Amino acid sequence: MLINHKRFKTIGKPKKNFIFKFPHYSEKYFEFFNNYAKKNYKWEDTRCLCKNNDDILLSMVDRCGIEYHTVICKMCGLIRGKKYLRNVDVKDFYKNYYRKIMRGTEDPLDPEIYFNNLYESFRSKAEIIKKYGKLNLKKDSIVLDLGGGVGASAYHFFNDCKIFLADTYDPYLKFAEQKGINIINGGLEKISFKPDVIIMSHVIEHWDNFEEEIKKLISIQKINQTINYIEFPGIDSLKKGRREGDVLGDIHIPHLYYFSSYVFDNLMSRYGFKKLYIDSEIKGVFLYTGNKGMTTNYFKEVRNDLFKAEKIRKIQGLKNFVKKFFPNKIINWFR
Repeated sequence: MLINHKRFKTIGKPKKNFIFKFPHYSEKYFEFFNNYAKKNYKWEDTRCLCKNNDDILLSMVDRCGIEYHTVICKMCGLIRGKKYLRNVDVKDFYKNYYRKIMRGTEDPLDPEIYFNNLYESFRSKAEIIKKYGKLNLKKDSIVLDLGGGVGASAYHFFNDCKIFLADTYDPYLKFAEQKGINIINGGLEKISFKPDVIIMSHVIEHWDNFEEEIKKLISIQKINQTINYIEFPGIDSLKKGRREGDVLGDIHIPHLYYFSSYVFDNLMSRYGFKKLYIDSEIKGVFLYTGNKGMTTNYFKEVRNDLFKAEKIRKIQGLKNFVKKFFPNKIINWFR
């Protein structure tokens, strides 16, 4: 294993830990994958997107104690699930169980609350799109919010052009429609036009067939025109303190791929996308040019970033211990 620590090997319900956040116990998630999924779903071998099959094991479990082997490709640095659910099982999971399991309750988040929270959190990201995409939107321009829940991200452009939301959760689609957003029940396969801006916030890491989905994405691009905003957790931001430096906190079954920003940039380049902006978290802006780059091996960089993150995790653990067991007067004295 890349990092020889027991938390990456311990399968089963995690015990309460007052110092570290991960692994952590999520009742609905654990029961679903330990019972229903184990009986009804099947797993298939995966292969790295660089077409190689030379891996090193990162973890045997996910952040909730479910057995889920993740590996790092030695030829490019991409982290992925060694095996993954069949496409039919993935569709069943997202259609019938995902939102309830991830929220830990039978009731979905109230769409009004969801909309307001998402709209506010996306404010700075909309500015990134405008700045690096150098947008010149007109009334007939189209912004597509792909997998955007209630469409709050695209709503930042509501007064500038036409906005569309593509998703599959009916209650949220109906709410978005009431807000004046054009709705599409489905994903990329249902898009019959070429948008000027495509927003994919926490979408790509859920793709179970990256190559098929990226082909669909390319098919709706205006070459050298369509701006693509892509966001999801970046592995290299762990060394800066995200999730208290613990990569285990990123690993769970709904995610097949785990990207560092530079690995993802190189991957998109291989499919003909030019980076306009990217940071370690990942918040990225890409333009499709059709000019394809070559594979770069970032395995050593990813490995080093994970080692740095482990140091951050240990330091944060010490801080959490001090906060838990020492009076504020002593903590202030140390500060």
